[in-house]
Amino acid sequence: MTDNFQINKKNISEEKPPILSTWKQLYSIVFLNLVFLIILFYVFTKIFS
Repeated sequence: MTDNFQINKKNISEEKPPILSTWKQLYSIVFLNLVFLIILFYVFTKIFS
């Protein structure tokens, strides 16, 4: 039982993300998207206030 769990855990950690080649790249894109949206909403707030 323990060996099976360790094998499954190893397979999950080595799994590639669905879009980019590494998880680090995917999380970087998500983070940059968040930063972009924050800046965009800030600019909208300043322009339309």
